[in-house]
Amino acid sequence: MPARLLAATVDLPTWGARVDARRVLWGAIVVGFLAIAVSGPVAMLRERPAAARPAAASPAGAPATTPVVRMENIAFVPATLTVRPGTKVRFENRDVAPHTVTAATPGGIDSGTINPGRSFELVVSQPFNYVCTIHPSMKAKILLSG
Repeated sequence: MPARLLAATVDLPTWGARVDARRVLWGAIVVGFLAIAVSGPVAMLRERPAAARPAAASPAGAPATTPVVRMENIAFVPATLTVRPGTKVRFENRDVAPHTVTAATPGGIDSGTINPGRSFELVVSQPFNYVCTIHPSMKAKILLSG
């Protein structure tokens, strides 16, 4: 005797119609997947470390601070930074993905992987171009003045 699928129906007195149970099941599955699709990015943004959030600007007249290059939205910000020779520069990963600060020329600077919420510092003695080896479209440079 061949196996048969039973077509069950459900009476919904509030709607006054009969609804196929398979449609109810598929509707529940679609709603479940939509809930998962929406909750994933929301959870990632909510759990973003405090160190990865933008800091408040310092008040006017405050002493000079270490120049910062932010890694956010798969980009270096600013893309070009000009500093004096011997200046310490901090690279802060404010993104949700890991990044690197790697000199575009072989044998130069290489930060290794900088995870979200972490930073890397270096003293700049010469101008250089750099890239994120994880995201090669991320390119920037540091120039010297004076």
